[in-house]
Amino acid sequence: PSASPPPPPSPSPSASPGTSPMVGCKRQVPLPQVGKPFPASAYDGKFVVGRRLPPGASADTVRLLVKTLLGLGALLGRSVILPPELCDCSIPADGSPPSCTGDGPPPFDCPLAIPLDTAAWATTSSLPAKVVPARFLTGELPADFVASHVRVLLPAGMDDTENNYALRGYKDTRWLEVDQAEKAFCGWDTRMPGNAERQASFVRAADALLAVAGGGAAAMHHCTHYRGGQGEVLQFTNLGQSCERHEVLASRERLPAEVQALPAGSDLMVTFATGSVSTMARNWARTTRAAGVDAILIGALDGEMMEACGAHKLPCILIEGGDVSAALKQRATGNVRSDPKLYPKMSVLKVGFYRELLSFGYNVWACDADAVFMHDPRPLMAERNYALADIAIATDCIDIPLDSRSPLMHCDFNTGLVYLRSKPNTIEFAELWRETVANAKEHRIRDQAAFNMLTKVRPPTPLSIEGSRVERLFSVTAGADGADFRLAVLPLSRFLNGHTYFVQHAHTLPGAPSPMSVHMTYQFAEGHSFAYGKRQRLREHGLWLVDPDEYFNGKYVTASAEHATLPRKEMGERVDSRDAVKYHLEEARHRTNVIRALLGIGKALGREVILPRMLCYCDFMWKGSRAAAASGLPFTAIHRHPHDSQEMRNCRVGGAETMRLPFDCPMDHVLNTPSFFGDFHKNGTEGRTALGVGVREPNFLLNPRVPAAVRESVAKAALGKGLNDAQISQALAPHAAASIIEIDDVVGTFCGLADGAANREFAERTKQMLTYKRTPFCMMEGSDNAPLFSQCCSPRKPGDKFFPCIHGFDDPDPLPACAAGR
Repeated sequence: PSASPPPPPSPSPSASPGTSPMVGCKRQVPLPQVGKPFPASAYDGKFVVGRRLPPGASADTVRLLVKTLLGLGALLGRSVILPPELCDCSIPADGSPPSCTGDGPPPFDCPLAIPLDTAAWATTSSLPAKVVPARFLTGELPADFVASHVRVLLPAGMDDTENNYALRGYKDTRWLEVDQAEKAFCGWDTRMPGNAERQASFVRAADALLAVAGGGAAAMHHCTHYRGGQGEVLQFTNLGQSCERHEVLASRERLPAEVQALPAGSDLMVTFATGSVSTMARNWARTTRAAGVDAILIGALDGEMMEACGAHKLPCILIEGGDVSAALKQRATGNVRSDPKLYPKMSVLKVGFYRELLSFGYNVWACDADAVFMHDPRPLMAERNYALADIAIATDCIDIPLDSRSPLMHCDFNTGLVYLRSKPNTIEFAELWRETVANAKEHRIRDQAAFNMLTKVRPPTPLSIEGSRVERLFSVTAGADGADFRLAVLPLSRFLNGHTYFVQHAHTLPGAPSPMSVHMTYQFAEGHSFAYGKRQRLREHGLWLVDPDEYFNGKYVTASAEHATLPRKEMGERVDSRDAVKYHLEEARHRTNVIRALLGIGKALGREVILPRMLCYCDFMWKGSRAAAASGLPFTAIHRHPHDSQEMRNCRVGGAETMRLPFDCPMDHVLNTPSFFGDFHKNGTEGRTALGVGVREPNFLLNPRVPAAVRESVAKAALGKGLNDAQISQALAPHAAASIIEIDDVVGTFCGLADGAANREFAERTKQMLTYKRTPFCMMEGSDNAPLFSQCCSPRKPGDKFFPCIHGFDDPDPLPACAAGR
């Protein structure tokens, strides 16, 4: 269509990306000095303070705030900055002159609004934590102290372990401000050894300090005890860094010509990638174009990706972002996700890239490279409801029937697929989003966590126009006082995720709408050098379009369908998890025996293995792993803690109660997927297995790229039991010309290699490949009605109820004995 091109960008920043002052940011205004200034050295420690209470807060609320802060100070080893609400004078938060002169007893240095026992406070030994007066934060403060100012919001009712875990990333923060601090700490968990005495001692000391005539003790918030020692910061604002702007350069002049030629207001499909995952980005481009969209752009995060774009004629632009770009060049691992420090900061480039494109006048479909399209999503955003949205986003929910009735807002919004309309408020949001990631203190806070924090500071409110509810649209305020915008929640039935598509197979249900896209979430095979689990899922569903022709033109061996699995059993919606798990594990043992035999036969014949069909009789879901977070290793590279399991009823996780069992399960649900592609260790690189045997997905022969000459060249064979490689080669020699050899009842046919050293290596390698370490099966059945959020496998604390577990996936069976005389 004839339309004007996007407007020219605003003046470009300097050619050396880094940090610069944020235009229009709200710098912290120093409060007028109250009393004598403190020496600069007084600010060298670590401090905790509560955010100002709302005007008119009661004396009991103020006492509760002080008590909680004293507890946090004692727990964290921080000095407590007493709240100004204790003072019978005004220290305004807006910088206006105070009415307080600084007179008053220590440590308050102000006349008290609450008649506390000042003599008790004068004895330092009686204080649970060191304290300083509210006026400590008045006047000109040291610049490095101000720069360290971070505000956090914590869940209510967290105990000592949960708070310590939640704040582990803030140990170097000198000025830690806690929003709603009066609710944040419930005390020490008295179920743990020694804590009852510690809690009692703290309460005695704090209550004596805060006693008032005729008033009761200030009762701390009750302990909720459902986080298993793993609390999490809900919101954070890096106030000390709020005026830094992290430059990301992707100037319009360097955009590919076909992108520059797009009319103003065009929808542009965008992803980003490093060279280590260039094939994932290439596949994204191929699937997006296959869905009917040619307006695409790849943000290259390194020179290797730019080279791949040039080789495959893909529209790319190099994104530059100062220290982050430099770190990407120097990284030690191929898969950036394996670097727990660098991976979150890569999100600064990602979101900054989106912001630049929005400023050029493009509407951006921001996609992870593993979020592939089956249909063109652009017409959806022109439909009445969605046309009103500034931003639209998918979610991590898995309950499609419930989401179809009303959007599920309790799940995370997933930034692997988000639509951003080019408007001033959206550009402002993208800038705030980028800086939130850049200034985060925790490695877990990358683009997705930051987006959720910003959009859920205040709960999104359903949008109504002229009294009528607009379906799936919400009004949102970004952060505490950022831009207002309209947010659309994309329907889960059409924008599917790794569970709804690859586990529930929801798109195959009768009457299910055609899927628009699928994002490779909820998977378990993030190798050191590549995301093997994601690629295999795409291959299994015909969505991986970039394998070379030779992938489909080899010679193969496979198992007959009749014996590839145990007899299929339907598991109804009311099946007992224990019964389903039992058969699931029987199927797993059978599967490993089938695959080990096929690998041996493949090695003997020099053929690739077409893996057998894989059936799962029980779901496999993860909550996240504290071991992974601590180690920085990929999720499947560690032995996960049993407490990270997801409790199930009827072998189905909450939200997927109606899913069908069994289901064709992804490879990463049941096999150590990276090892099948040569990725055995941290510096592993992709290749055939260490056995020299390649593998293909179970439905490989259904791929239309398999030539008819290969698909139709099938030899069916039966083997005796207990044969070595030489005997198998001899037995199958008559079928050497066939492209595919299908072995009937393959279990027990291969007993090993004739060469002793080679056989020992084969046994060791296949044991490694077929040993699958995963969290136990955690079930509600047999739990004596344990409440939700109870721990799996063992009680969290003595006397707690818990969900029982079944441990499975043992080491594979030994190779069968070779037949006598062989």
